[in-house]
Amino acid sequence: MAPDLQPDVSVVEILLFGFLNPASIAAAVMLGRKVDQPAKLLIAAFGGAIAGVALLYVATLFRVLDAPSLARAAGGIFVASYVASLIYAFLGFKLKS
Repeated sequence: MAPDLQPDVSVVEILLFGFLNPASIAAAVMLGRKVDQPAKLLIAAFGGAIAGVALLYVATLFRVLDAPSLARAAGGIFVASYVASLIYAFLGFKLKS
């Protein structure tokens, strides 16, 4: 019996969801504004990425738009959200002053 193959998730969709996720953006900017040392930006970015994956989980739970198929690439979305959140946290850190 051959395995049942699922369609691939587009890399563009993964990157767009990672970089344009409103939960990641909001969490990273808010946490970035609270940072008092640049090294803590990594922790703020991690928090933003977790918020983005949590939003993906909720969207998958309620079957919103394309979320159920995107949820299969949650690891890639987490990495893209982390990189984007690092940028957003840095912007929040710079906006603080």
